[in-house]
Amino acid sequence: RIYLLEKPEWLNEILSYNGKFYVIYPPMPAILLLPQVIISGLEANQTLASVFWGSVNVALVYFLMRRLLSNIRVQIWMTLLFGFGTIHWYLASVGNGWYFAHVTSFLFLILAIIETFGRKRPLLIGLLLGASFWCRLPVVLSLPFFLIMLSDKWMAKWDSTNFFRKINYAPLIKLGLGVGIFVVLNFVYNYVRFDTLSNVAYQMQAAKEQWFYPKGLFNISYIPEHLWIFFLKPPVFTLEPPYIKPDFTGMSILITTPAFIYSLFAGFRNKVSAACWTAIIPVALVSFTHGGVGWRQFGYRFAMDFYPFLLVLTALGINKNLNARLDLTWDEKAFISVSILINLWGVIWINKFGWVVSGYS
Repeated sequence: RIYLLEKPEWLNEILSYNGKFYVIYPPMPAILLLPQVIISGLEANQTLASVFWGSVNVALVYFLMRRLLSNIRVQIWMTLLFGFGTIHWYLASVGNGWYFAHVTSFLFLILAIIETFGRKRPLLIGLLLGASFWCRLPVVLSLPFFLIMLSDKWMAKWDSTNFFRKINYAPLIKLGLGVGIFVVLNFVYNYVRFDTLSNVAYQMQAAKEQWFYPKGLFNISYIPEHLWIFFLKPPVFTLEPPYIKPDFTGMSILITTPAFIYSLFAGFRNKVSAACWTAIIPVALVSFTHGGVGWRQFGYRFAMDFYPFLLVLTALGINKNLNARLDLTWDEKAFISVSILINLWGVIWINKFGWVVSGYS
């Protein structure tokens, strides 16, 4: 089935339509759970699946770094940074509906990027990006990254003076076909649920929770709060032990992973860096105009939609700083180590000792 027979009281993002209950999220995370459900039935442990795919993500980041960089020390340090120094660790360790969607979306997106730095098969890249889209809808806006990185394939006919004759359309068609399959599937999924091709589930949820979305699902007035959390939001400081606690409304990305500061050293004019920013900016802008900021979270979970590109930029920034050296500088190791300690703190504190509830502004 694609619907539930009843609505559990603890689940708020369930919509009732024609007597059936539908989850508002895209279905790919649930599809990935099917093999486990076949084996374990309704007792299948979603958190266990999240930990498994999260572990696969760490291995995939290492494979990406192998293709991106030649320095093995940077490869290892970047893998450690992602595995233990980003909010992905916490998200994968919990594995609820919100977080598992981030873990699975990252899985397909990182595979698409690995293929982009490998054999560059446009159809496969499109399919992987489409699968990531069917986990987290905003990631489809990272398509410009792949268009730029595949430009050597579709802008191949440089002998022509006519721009349109320079274009090799076959790779573009294959890339579009791969993504388009999942876009069409999403249209069908919406129609089967709500009798419309439009992705109305989130709009229906926003209309139901107007106190949470006072100006609709998307509005530019939401941007300041997102920017505050994304760049500046600190943890909660108290006068009692342990004195510093995570804030469940979110914390700055520069607090949860300070090593991301090296992404700024990757430059802006080289092809890979430019491609990464063309993915990060549109995905971030959509997230920043969303009515919710992520709610219960460690850090700013919406940033996971563009974390793969931030990792690439961070790796390039550190690698660029190496010059003739073979090893990272003490400050680079320190920033990565601090990132790991902060996320260790978050994972242990939240999973073992619970959230601190601060006011939601």
